[in-house]
Formats: sequence, structure tokens, C-alpha cells
Amino acid sequence: MTGAVNIARVVVDVRTKALDRTFDYVVPTELATPVKPGHRVLVSFGNVRTLGYVMSVIATRMKGDAEEERKLKPILKVMDEEPMLTEELLRLVDWLCFRYVCTRLEAIESILPGVFRQEKETEASSVVVLHAEQSPEDLERAAFSKQKRAPKQAGLLRQLARDGVMSLPDNGVVPSDPAVKALVASGHASLKRLEHIPEIAASLSSENEEGERTLTPYQERVLREVSKALDNGREAFFVLHGVTGSGKTEVYLRAIAQCLSQGKSAIVLVPEISLTPQMVGRFTARFGRRVAVLHSRLGAREKKDEWIRLRRGDARIAVGARSAVFAPLVDLGLIIVDEEHETSYKQEETVRYDAREVAKWRAKSGWGVVLSGSATPSLTAMHEVAQGEARLLTLPTRVNNSPLPPVEIVDMREELRAGNHQLFSRALASGVEAALSEGMQSILFLNRRGYASFLLCRSCGEVVLCPHCDISLTLHRAGEDPHLRCHYCQHRSPVPQRCPNCGEDALRSFGVGTQQVEQEIERSWPQARVLRMDVDTTRKKGAHQQLLQAFADGEADILVGTQMVAKGLDFPKVTFVGVVAADTMLAIPDYRSAERTFNLLTQVAGRAGRAYLPGKTVVQTFRPEHYAVKSAARHDYSSFYREEILYRSRFEYPPYCELALFVAVHEEERLAQGAAARFEREVLRRAAAATITVLAAAPSGVKRAEDQFRYQVVLKYSSWEAVHDAVVGAYGLVYDRLRRLKGYAVLDVNAGRI
Repeated sequence: MTGAVNIARVVVDVRTKALDRTFDYVVPTELATPVKPGHRVLVSFGNVRTLGYVMSVIATRMKGDAEEERKLKPILKVMDEEPMLTEELLRLVDWLCFRYVCTRLEAIESILPGVFRQEKETEASSVVVLHAEQSPEDLERAAFSKQKRAPKQAGLLRQLARDGVMSLPDNGVVPSDPAVKALVASGHASLKRLEHIPEIAASLSSENEEGERTLTPYQERVLREVSKALDNGREAFFVLHGVTGSGKTEVYLRAIAQCLSQGKSAIVLVPEISLTPQMVGRFTARFGRRVAVLHSRLGAREKKDEWIRLRRGDARIAVGARSAVFAPLVDLGLIIVDEEHETSYKQEETVRYDAREVAKWRAKSGWGVVLSGSATPSLTAMHEVAQGEARLLTLPTRVNNSPLPPVEIVDMREELRAGNHQLFSRALASGVEAALSEGMQSILFLNRRGYASFLLCRSCGEVVLCPHCDISLTLHRAGEDPHLRCHYCQHRSPVPQRCPNCGEDALRSFGVGTQQVEQEIERSWPQARVLRMDVDTTRKKGAHQQLLQAFADGEADILVGTQMVAKGLDFPKVTFVGVVAADTMLAIPDYRSAERTFNLLTQVAGRAGRAYLPGKTVVQTFRPEHYAVKSAARHDYSSFYREEILYRSRFEYPPYCELALFVAVHEEERLAQGAAARFEREVLRRAAAATITVLAAAPSGVKRAEDQFRYQVVLKYSSWEAVHDAVVGAYGLVYDRLRRLKGYAVLDVNAGRI
């Protein structure tokens, strides 16, 4: 073989760090689809056929049997008509590997929806129709003439003559099939794509487009600054601090409209799936089918069709949770990060990326704008403003000039002294009753699901623990037989009648969960209609949307829920919000507990009185003097920030440093402990002392989970680039050794980012 030959450098679907590189394959000239970077391909690796992802294609000149000497195998098949990964996303793969210490395959699989990781052609689930363009008689004649030399075309022509149309795929025939292409090229037929509309968008009408709302002076000022940045075509980062109800979404809509007018595309990130229906509703009403939805609750077919619409440019706006930051849009001009402070933007499994960081990388790579909005911006975001890395924009008033709801702090110690031993304080009960009597709605918030937190023996003090994890079992009662469940490994067991330790009939439940709140409402106000929104009630596909829609339609008077109900939701008839127990968040042993408490209290309080009806919030707590509670009650972000940033500075916590967390896991405690200690020693040996602080190996917060022991090492540093090689080298050594011992290790970079 002589002459130029194209070589594709391919990441193969083999899950081992030892093979984390590209492999060369010859691109056969007879392939129906030209191979491009970003294509999924089918290749032979060893003795198996597997998927691969083309990272680049190079031309090389071979002489004689050089190809045989190199033993290069050919690409067997191209899976898609067009590459599913853009050139920008291929560059992003390299950055993800460096930033979050993952393999190329892991990075690619984080970007691509799972449906693309199967050995199926893209068209296999697309809704495509082969449409007859000639009369049945002409098609029959063409079929007869092609019977011998092109029998597959003849078969398709006869089916079209009979039915007029046929959906693809049909009997293994896909749109990229040469027979289909030949019929289209000859004018016998045409391809028409019928886009599948996801359920979440199908239920939202785009026919009655939402009219633009009158802007407040503050909104106009914010939009002017964002517009300048979009016009300049340079990278820009904004932090939009807007109080609840200040009209941040309208600002997003106007900014996107300008972005589209410039021929660019946009991504809108929301922190929770539960917020997606309302956000999609607003955006679909304004932009119609230019909006595509991306999140984990979509079905495989829906994910595939939405991704393809974005890749082709049929949709120019991607709306969704964390993974939507990878949307395959070209000419990306604007990324909006709504509720920027939310921890859900940080992925907790490999690849442990932070969507906010990915958004900034994409903006820098394409000269885009990132607009991060929140009523409670994270300390990290505000520190970036202080450092000149981002600009602060503000919306200090609500759009209808209604005041922020007054917040009453109830000291539950005083309630007990007054003889009230009920779950609800007198103030909270009064607020619910007032809303019910006026035909209004209430939201009750508690950031703990289940019925009770744990069972404790009042005789010996034993807490009923999970047999597989070092954590108490949670009592569940609502809608099913009472049982105990572990929220880590999902172990389930019946409720014991006697203490497993001492045998006494002295087990009592302690702590409160959303199920108990729901039960107490039904007991106190039997006439009230109640909906509960937590992990247990939203497991099924579409459950989030159904619950929120039911509440919006007035089918319930009271919505009880965890943090799913605390942010981003807009219900005009909600005039009362009650926080059942603010202390559940403050009690968490984490330097971020005060910030998370302030954020949640401020956000949930903002759900009340968002229309023209006045609202009120009651916060029940045993720690009314805590600065996070007091600042939230006053809607005073500035005072909270001043106090919390001093605490972070004093103890050198983020944003004054970055944290990385190494965790060693093994069923034998000594091996997990030894691996963590080895990692600690290796980092200290490899890294300059001035660049890193290593906290000694210690048991993780939950020492044993799912019968596996967990030991950790925390790293503190100011520059990842300065410590990258040392940390990655130590991690690789310990990871390989622990894998050989049937355990595993995890490295979570930037683990302390809130």
C-alpha cells in the first residue's frame, strides 16, 4: 500500500487507567461516512469489538507494507452521520482530565449522554420518515428496474409505493443507509425529521408566547452591562446578586434574546431537576422550539433527540441541571448559572466536576459571557468579585416593589417552657391557619426526609444502626408499613419491638422528618390538602413536575418538602412559609454549615409573598442567636458575608484556599487506613512544603459504608497547577496498589467548593 493514509487517534471504551491514551486506526477509504474528530466509531481492540471516540485524524504517508508492520487495524464502522462531540468539547476532555484527575474515557462519558455509549447508530432512535416523492406507479416501475442490481432499494421503493411513508429505523434500515441515500439522491424519496418533544416540554404550550415584561430601572441597568459584554465579544464573568422575586429570570430571557440575535447560542443551568419545569415553561413560552431540555430524568430517546437537536443547531438554547453545561452548542455566547450558590453543581461521582468551573472554561475558550445569579451568592463568587475576577451586578428590590416577607424567629426553648411540646410553634400554627382561612397556600420546609431520624433505647442508650454502615437507620412510615431504612446503602428492615442490645421495650423515635410533618398537618388541620415533595415522593419520572403542577393549580393547600421546595419556585398564592427546624443544617460538622443554613433560610423565606399578596415566614430554631439565622431573618446578605468571610480567612478555608479530598476504601480497615497513610506520605515527599498543607489520614465522617471502611486525607493549597504533579503522582501509586488489593481510591479535587 502506498500513498497518503488517514489515521484516526481513538479513545477506546476500555475501563482501565493503564490504557488511558489514544490508539491509532486506519481510516478505510470505503467507509460511507468520512471520519472526523468527535465521531463515535466501532473498532476492534484485542479480541473484542468496542466503541471508540475519535480525538483527531492525521494524514500520514506509508510505503509498501508499513501498515502491516505497524499492525494498524481499520475502523470498522462510523456510528453517526455527524460527530456527536464538537471540537470544543474534545478540547474540554483534556482540561477535565487535568483538572479533575480522570481518564479520557471518563471525561468523554461525562460529556455524552449515556445513550451514546451503546453500540448503536445515532439514527436508531431518531424519529425520521422516508417520504415518497413520486406516484405509486412510478415507484413500482423504479423498483422493477432495480430488482437485480439494487434489491434493497427495490424493497424500499415497493414499501413506499404501498404506504407513502416509512419510519426509520425500520427492519434495520437507518437514514445513513446507502440505499436510502440513493433513493433521496435520485428524487424517488425525501427524508423528513419529526422531532420528538420531551414530556417536560410537551406539557408546556409555546403557542401563546409570553410577552416581554416591563423592566425595572435595576433590571435595565443590569442588562446594559451584560449587553455591552455580549457586544464586545470578549470573555466576561458577572455575579448577579438579586433578592428573591427581583426578576432575575426576565434578565436571563432578555440577555439570551440578544445572544440569539447575534447568531450565538446559550446554556441555562438550574441546580435541581425540580426547578426545570418552571424554568423550561418560561423559556419555551418566549423562545419556542429553540429550547432543548437536558437533565438526568429524561428518557434515553428524549436525551438523544435533544442532544442531536442542539448538535445540529435546530435548538440554540439548552436548559437543564448540572450536565447541561456540556451541551454540544457551537458559537456559545452566554452561559447562565441560576442559583449559583447551590452545592448540586458539584458532581459527586466520577468525573467529580464543578459545572460552574466548566462554564467558565467554555466561556474562556469561546469568548463567552457567564452570568451567575443568586439571592445568596456563594462566598467563592463574592471573593472572585473582590479579586477583580468577576463583576458584581445587583437587583436590590422586587419587581412589583412588594417588600420582602417579614421573618419571625421562634425560640423553641421558649415554646417548651411555655408548655408547648408540639411539632409546630404557636406562631407557625397561626400562620398556616391564617393562610387556610384566606384560601391561600403555605410551604413548610424541613431538610430531612423520612419520619424520624433514628430510634434510641431509653434504657441502655443504644441507637439502632445500619448493619452495613456506621450510621443510624431512619424511620419511615408514610403510605407503607413502618420500617427502618439506611439512606446510604438503602438497607431496609422491620421496626424492632425491643432494643436489639438490651431487650427492653424502650425504643423511642427521635428527630423529625417530612413524613412526620405531613402526618402532623393532617392531624392538626384535617381539612387541609397536603402534598409532600422529597426524594421518596419524586422517584418516578415526571413526579417533580406533577407535584409542582398540582400545587400551582391549587390542588393542595400546603406543600411540605426538603430543599426541593426552598428555591427557584414561584407560586403567587403562597403567603406563608414555615421552617420547621433550622438547626438540622447548623448541626452538620462542616465549615460550610453556616453558609448553607443562611442560603436555605433566605431562599425558602423568599417563596412567600412573591405576587401582590403580602407574605410571612416563621423560622423555628433552638439557636436563634446564631448569625446565620439572624442575618437570614433580616434578609441581610452583607452582614452574613462580613462575619462568615472573617471566619474563613482566620482558619484558611475556601475561598482562601482550595481543598482536595483523598478517600481510600476497603473491606479491611487496616488496608484502607494504610492506603490513606501512604498517600499522605507520598504527597509530603513529592510536593514542596510551601505549596500544600496535608491534614493527617483519619477516618471519614462515615467510617464504614456498605461494608467498606473509608479513610481520608484532606489537602489544602492555593494553586492546583503548583501541586498537580505531586498529588496525581501520589494518587496514581496508591490507586494502583489498592486496586490490586481489591479496594479503590477516590480523589475529589476542589471538594470544598460550595
